[in-house]
Amino acid sequence: MIERRPGSRWRLSIGTAAGALVILGAAVATGTAPAKAAPSGTGPDRVGSWTAPFEEGGTNTPRCVKGGDGRLTCKAVGYAQAITPDGRVFYFNGIESSENVQYGSAAELSPESRDSRARVLDLRSGVPTWSTPGHETGGAVNPNLKPGDTCQGDPLGVAGVPGRPGDGFVGSLVGGATTGTATGIQHNPTCSPDTGVQNSGDMFCADFANLADGRELIVGGTSWYNEPGNGLDRDHGYPADLGAIELEGLRSARIFNPATNDFQQVAPMKYGRWYPTATTLSDGKVLVASGVTKLIKSTQLSQVRRTETYDPATNTWTENYTGPLSENSLPLNARLFLTPNNQIFYGGAGQSWGPFGQAVDEPLFALQQFFDLQSKQWHIVGPNPLGSRSSPFSAALPMSPPYDKMTIITYGGVLGPPPGGELAVPFTQLTTIDSKGDVSNRMGANLHHPRWFVSGVSLPDGKILALNGADKDEVIDPGSERAVRTPELYDPATNTWTDMAGESRDRTYHNAAVLLPDGRVLSGGHSPIPASYGAHHTVVPGVTANNDKDPSFQIWSPPYLFYGPRPRITHAPHAVAWGSSFTINVDDPASIRQVVAMRTPSQQHVNDNDTRTLELAFTQTGPHTLTVTAPPTGVVAPPGTYYLFVNRQNPKGLTPSVARIFFIGSTSDNREAVQPVPDDPTPAHGGSATPVKDDSYQATYLGAAGQQADRSISAAAANRPVATLASRLSGLVRASTGGASVAVATLLLALALGLGIRTRRWLVRRVRG
Repeated sequence: MIERRPGSRWRLSIGTAAGALVILGAAVATGTAPAKAAPSGTGPDRVGSWTAPFEEGGTNTPRCVKGGDGRLTCKAVGYAQAITPDGRVFYFNGIESSENVQYGSAAELSPESRDSRARVLDLRSGVPTWSTPGHETGGAVNPNLKPGDTCQGDPLGVAGVPGRPGDGFVGSLVGGATTGTATGIQHNPTCSPDTGVQNSGDMFCADFANLADGRELIVGGTSWYNEPGNGLDRDHGYPADLGAIELEGLRSARIFNPATNDFQQVAPMKYGRWYPTATTLSDGKVLVASGVTKLIKSTQLSQVRRTETYDPATNTWTENYTGPLSENSLPLNARLFLTPNNQIFYGGAGQSWGPFGQAVDEPLFALQQFFDLQSKQWHIVGPNPLGSRSSPFSAALPMSPPYDKMTIITYGGVLGPPPGGELAVPFTQLTTIDSKGDVSNRMGANLHHPRWFVSGVSLPDGKILALNGADKDEVIDPGSERAVRTPELYDPATNTWTDMAGESRDRTYHNAAVLLPDGRVLSGGHSPIPASYGAHHTVVPGVTANNDKDPSFQIWSPPYLFYGPRPRITHAPHAVAWGSSFTINVDDPASIRQVVAMRTPSQQHVNDNDTRTLELAFTQTGPHTLTVTAPPTGVVAPPGTYYLFVNRQNPKGLTPSVARIFFIGSTSDNREAVQPVPDDPTPAHGGSATPVKDDSYQATYLGAAGQQADRSISAAAANRPVATLASRLSGLVRASTGGASVAVATLLLALALGLGIRTRRWLVRRVRG
């Protein structure tokens, strides 16, 4: 049932029946401002400008190379990106080594995957350079692994039941919130076999956050394996991979230290989490929520239901449980924000496919809720007027003193009862939360281009850039999507979207973008699933999106860089304490209209819960001096690194300075703040990128006949009954390889072992036409 508490709040009882709410069609106030058409001119002062693509090693280095073991290793993709305290870009890859799948992802992706590799990109000189961190793949392994264990003696772990309290619907609600099972015996809800390959500590589908001292905390991730636990795979000397894909959410946590360019494995979480959410709190601790313990065959029937908090000072995790109301069902990678009432707000957005429709409580994803950090309990605000939104982007709009309200913009994604629809939507929603905990929702202007898996970047002039994504949810049928290459700029003052100059590369699934300290935007990442869950990467070249991973980056210069001269910060402190006054020196204080602090980004492919753009109160106190008031508390500005910009009023609009990077927290430090780039930076140049091509096994090793065979498999699936499809698969594989029908055996085994509900529905739709 749903309980209401005084003050028009709602509370969710542990006995709530899943599916009790019908959300779509709820009333919502519609924005009245029209969508703004693309500018009439195409000059950079209207639409900005992009650099050419560039990548590690450039055209002098092949994108993929074949190792001594016969496997392809390709350049790392900017799947997740963050800015370090000295202004470099830390990033890591996603779906590492999918190029080595030979016939189909259902049986091969797990054994063929490898732990994702990390890189540090340095753009400070204008010429891109790269370095490889120590412990390149993050230095963590699955804490649940037992050497030599094949899981044959652990049938409950293979089945995923009965689980423990907090593991999911089965562990908590069926078994009991205290004991986890009817018998009082708890059991880990998964058993990951010791496969002996380097794919049990993958940072893929982890989340991360900037710690107060500038290091990066990375939580969760992926342990890949096939079921059954002793499934055949090429790494063990068998001629083919045979089994059914599974991904386990990791308990692992690790910290990347930019000062040492290396990783450190830290204390693990209690719960394994694939696609969790990390949010920085007012005291510098990090709250982690959601994620799933076992992905494809998730017999827990829901996400992890309890949150945990990491204390970097003691390297300890605290499970936040005080009773049944401490548990909650959220989508994967839920969009969570620390709001002015010092609570964690969930607005109804995340990865709602959860992952394939197994979560029995998915209708609850549409409820807007608060997590009270004091009582450690959730309470419901009410339904999101648009229902649950899957794969949109959410960001906090600029806040100004007294910082007593926050407006969160959410745009794009797909709608519909979970697990969600297929077609991307253009809707923009504005949700405002004040210091009393009151919440209101209204519609903003529609995007010009509906986008699924859209990235966003907050700019120092208060505008928001929407970029990348696809026209549909490509997880439903990878390779059928079309990329959206035209970015759009949102102006909160006029509630309008305006088309910007187009990017030249597809960036659909697993893309990311961050604001650089010179005020430009770095866009990268593109790591899709092989087309139609097969092995090739492109369905219809030139029409559908390129489904080959792309390690390139591009940099966008916003229009404000073409408005007129930039102001200069000639002095700023290294750190400022909450509520203190501090001085900065600028070249022309009379022209300054805004002083802005922005939390340095840490975007885990289209999600950054810690976005903050804070307009700071200031006065001119000398011929080159501004006295500025720091944010009052950690609720407004969680401790950590921030960009400091000053915005000059030029004839065409506000123009930002180059940023200084400084710390906001409990203490002040008058040493000079870091200035990552000169006041007149040279736009990035000197890099290059290899042409886009299909690097899959089918394209690289089987040639044109193999590619055509694999594409024909996808085409056949669309309009043939199962028997005909199986026959076609068998004939094509024999014709291409001269071997046995591995594809048919794989398909039948995957179906027998039980794919997710949504995957089975998708297969039925494809077969029936």
